[in-house]
Amino acid sequence: MDMFGLYVRVAGRLGGYQRGGGARRDVDEFGRERRSRPHNRKPYERPSRGRGGRGGHGGNQGSGSMVDESNDLESRLSSLIIKVGDKNAPTLQNNLEALSVVLEKDFSKHEITVLRTFRQCVLELPWKAPVYSTLAGLLNAKNSDTGAKVITLMHEVLRMSLAAGQWGSVKVLMRFFALQVETKTISAATLLAMIDAFLQPAAGKMTAQGSCFVFIAMSTLLWAGRALRENAPDELETRLLAVEQFVQVYTEANAGNTLTTVLHDAPPKGVNILENLLATMRAVADSGWKIDAICAPHAMFASELAQATQHELPALEMPVDLPAGSYYTPPEFLQLVPHPPEHAVRRFVMQDLIADTITQLEGNRKDCAKYLMQVHGLCAEDVCSVMTTAQNPEDIDPETSLVYEYMVAEVLLGFLMQLPEGRYREMYYTSLAIELRKAEPQIMAMVLETAVENVVARIASMDVECVNRLSNWLAVYISNFGFQWDWAKWEGAVDEQEDAPRRRFVQETLLKLVRLSYLDRIKALLPETCLSLIPAKAPTHNFKFTLQAMDERTREVSVAMGKCLKNKGTADQALEILESHYSQWADVDAEARQTLAREMLTEHVLLLGSKTFSHMLNAIEKFMPALQKFGETAAAKLQIAQVVEDFWRKNTQFMAITIDKLINYRVIDPATVVAMLFDASHVGAWNQFHLWEILRNTVNKVNMRVEQLQARLAAAQAAASAMVADDAAADPAQSGESVEHVELLLEQMKQEQRDVVVLTAGHFVRLLSSGDGCASELDRAWLQGRFKEFMRTYRQQVVDNEAALESQVFTGEASADTRQVFDSTRMLAA
Repeated sequence: MDMFGLYVRVAGRLGGYQRGGGARRDVDEFGRERRSRPHNRKPYERPSRGRGGRGGHGGNQGSGSMVDESNDLESRLSSLIIKVGDKNAPTLQNNLEALSVVLEKDFSKHEITVLRTFRQCVLELPWKAPVYSTLAGLLNAKNSDTGAKVITLMHEVLRMSLAAGQWGSVKVLMRFFALQVETKTISAATLLAMIDAFLQPAAGKMTAQGSCFVFIAMSTLLWAGRALRENAPDELETRLLAVEQFVQVYTEANAGNTLTTVLHDAPPKGVNILENLLATMRAVADSGWKIDAICAPHAMFASELAQATQHELPALEMPVDLPAGSYYTPPEFLQLVPHPPEHAVRRFVMQDLIADTITQLEGNRKDCAKYLMQVHGLCAEDVCSVMTTAQNPEDIDPETSLVYEYMVAEVLLGFLMQLPEGRYREMYYTSLAIELRKAEPQIMAMVLETAVENVVARIASMDVECVNRLSNWLAVYISNFGFQWDWAKWEGAVDEQEDAPRRRFVQETLLKLVRLSYLDRIKALLPETCLSLIPAKAPTHNFKFTLQAMDERTREVSVAMGKCLKNKGTADQALEILESHYSQWADVDAEARQTLAREMLTEHVLLLGSKTFSHMLNAIEKFMPALQKFGETAAAKLQIAQVVEDFWRKNTQFMAITIDKLINYRVIDPATVVAMLFDASHVGAWNQFHLWEILRNTVNKVNMRVEQLQARLAAAQAAASAMVADDAAADPAQSGESVEHVELLLEQMKQEQRDVVVLTAGHFVRLLSSGDGCASELDRAWLQGRFKEFMRTYRQQVVDNEAALESQVFTGEASADTRQVFDSTRMLAA
């Protein structure tokens, strides 16, 4: 039989080729169905017609057919590699054997395609690591040269992932190499050397780098334990002892650090992921290092793999120049629904594979959702219950068995609420939840709702930033499904006090839904008892100078200003009107007249732009010179910011956007916003989410400007160096910005960054350390939570300005709990 016939036969057996008279569905290298859209093809994608003219007859016709056939075979090969082991079926052994035969026989013809697909499968389908490690072992057993090429490629991918700080890929690849010891492709000594490359730099370092390296080493030992126990038991015990010592010291060093704790009522295993993993490793070790959550196909080929040639690999080099914030922090495995304690190891392994899948497929939420529903495919039937495939899903009890869908929900929400910061944007986890529900509308809707309800039931013990994230996530999630939610379950929140965590969470979520829709629609969906949680009227402005609220001479100024702006007057004309009117107020001193004129101008500019965001931007741009003239001092800037806050107090979205644009145009500066937010008028309102949204936007903008100037400085330095190297006599004007100019701008911006960090921390400490900074214990808890959020989010800037904070903020007057947060921040940034 020729090779084409063999491909057809094997592909038919594995499910990658469809027999019969129907058209074959073409798939790409990742197993996704291609769409045939000839009208959208680019010119270089169109098939060649050869030299025979429009009829397509010519001397290249045969050559084109051969190319098409080769591409067709490579496409089928890719599909076979991707689909093998999708399920723990009785035919898995035969499928792996047949696929290894096909790949080994024709590897030389399609080497690039096979290696590329193999690499992508190992990286993007992490739960199938046992399958691909077995396939690599079979290829190595049949032909050691082929096996060497596969292993060498994966080692190079690992080396590149290390250099780039792609820790999710590093963890997945180390699991792959751990399983290669089982398939006799590499020796135990080779794997131990790879593990030592992670453990040695971490020894004695209670830093982000140390915890990252130890976590990856522990994850590798978990999967390699059985093979190492058989081949190198003493070396295994040595590594386990080193790991235990690190975890013990790390736990003691972080005993009082609550900056990374999501739920403060959680047991220790829910707080320290390293302790949780260590407990799992001990349990697996007691069972003979047997992991039964996922099938181990290499055992089916024990006799064949025993004869394989083992390959040596070069030593790994750890990166030394990565910033502290780039190291991997694994998320907590939050227990949001009850799980049988006897299945703790299975739960950990399954959730670890789910977490790796979410991490590795971050670039494609649709594929991620699809493959998340397949992770359980390699499990034995008694490992976990799967509601989406059960005949009676309502009969499945999570208290008596592991329920796969609930594990997915727990991992997803764990990533969402990961501290000190999420690995990816919050919108990724939101869109992934939406795709999961679209894939399984009935089951996943119930599962996600149950998980959220369980979180909200514990919201009083949740970190404040996580409450904020969950509110944002839930609002967007609900908005994608007709704003439908069982609000009746949260009716009790209405009776709680104003700043109670659950009431505040529900209220903020509803306010976000109003932003995403409109008030009347949300009103129609709520129970009557919940209507008090949202405004009675649609969000609008709060213009101060209405006719009924002014005396006669103030009315004259306001009417004149209104006509000027309505008739498209200029900034100079507005200033003339203010000067001509207020100069006649002889009973008011000059400073007071300036204050009144500043307020009048700001109110009318805001009114002019109150229709839409575009109107607002146009109004600010047009009257920016006048606003800047009235905002030359810090007190004047603060007044403008306070006028904006009062004008938009009924529409916090417009408030945040307007303040952001005023910072852009330098009408106000970041220090002004900080002073406005920590004004005494906000005491008792620290639970308001929009205040901290504005603070976060402001600090992020300052940090972004610093980064932009650093990039400009690097470009200017490179241009200057190139000019010197190319032609010392070249015109300096042609080299772009001068290095000295950009350095001056950068130093000014760094000073502004320093001022914002020190000023903000100072306000937090002052309010938390005084008796009148908060209206109640709950009010103080909200402020303390936001203080923790600020310190851990901007921990790098805190450490950079440590000396200034020590001398100006964290003095003897600072309370003990604020000082502890400062110490924990420095440890977290290490």
